[in-house]
Amino acid sequence: MKAHIGVDAESGLVHTVIGTAANFHDISAAKALLHGQESNVYADARYQGIE
Repeated sequence: MKAHIGVDAESGLVHTVIGTAANFHDISAAKALLHGQESNVYADARYQGIE
């Protein structure tokens, strides 16, 4: 199992948590972690290619 977590960079507050199977690709969960008002996104290489 993996946990995908969306966190506000300024406050450090968690706004989204999604649990998936370990074989679920990280970029597939990325859209659900974003709420649409982001000006920057910080992620590791597994999220490469997100726009």
